[in-house]
Amino acid sequence: MFLLSGIETEREKHTPVKQDTAWEAVVKAMATGWNRDHESRGITKGGKISQETFIDTYDPSVLRREQYMLYEIKWSNNKRPRQSCCHSTQTEHAEIYFLEDVFQKQRSDPSAHCFITWFVSWSPCGDCCKQIRDFLKEQPNVKLFIYVARIYWHKREINRQGLRNLMNIGVSIRVMYLPVYRYCWRTFVDKEDKYEDYWPRHFAPWIMLYSLELQSILQNIPSCLEVSSDENYTPVFSLCVEDEEQKRALTSANPY
Repeated sequence: MFLLSGIETEREKHTPVKQDTAWEAVVKAMATGWNRDHESRGITKGGKISQETFIDTYDPSVLRREQYMLYEIKWSNNKRPRQSCCHSTQTEHAEIYFLEDVFQKQRSDPSAHCFITWFVSWSPCGDCCKQIRDFLKEQPNVKLFIYVARIYWHKREINRQGLRNLMNIGVSIRVMYLPVYRYCWRTFVDKEDKYEDYWPRHFAPWIMLYSLELQSILQNIPSCLEVSSDENYTPVFSLCVEDEEQKRALTSANPY
């Protein structure tokens, strides 16, 4: 079994408590949602995300309630891509806000091909996956690429099936790896703050864990990732591979 704390990779002995306790506060807060005051939520008037917000919400070793999306839209009839940010609202997750608000405002020529890339702090939930799939069926000229920092409620079958359904219609789904973090930093992050560069090398173990779990989801094999919490409610990540089918599938998977 491979254990990682959400705060430090080496910690004193702990006694895990109730399984998935760390997820409960996350889901409750996300269900409540919050408003569209982007500036007060770490997104500048120029459509950039603040350095502190990016570092805090895209760290895969912790479970933050906020869901952010950095997005890039490329149209075949326009050489300049549209790059900006958004987040969840009181009534919808970031994916639905993008589909219903951002995309509709950007679209001009229905015959133009469109390439959309999302970099999201949480993967789409099952309900969002269904709406994304419906959207793509209505927009045959759109190709979607999704990079995720974390997998949302990774053991719930509705979420797992939703991700598989997206993959089955051609959506590319991957866990954010180190060069992707660097690209996001250089492309979407406001550079007027104190840090000139950001290279999150310590993310590598969590990238591996989430990548292996995403492989188990897309290949429709049992989950290999356990998330519990210690006595301080700090997330504790465990890699548990016992089934032979799991071992064969994950051995052949490239987490990066």
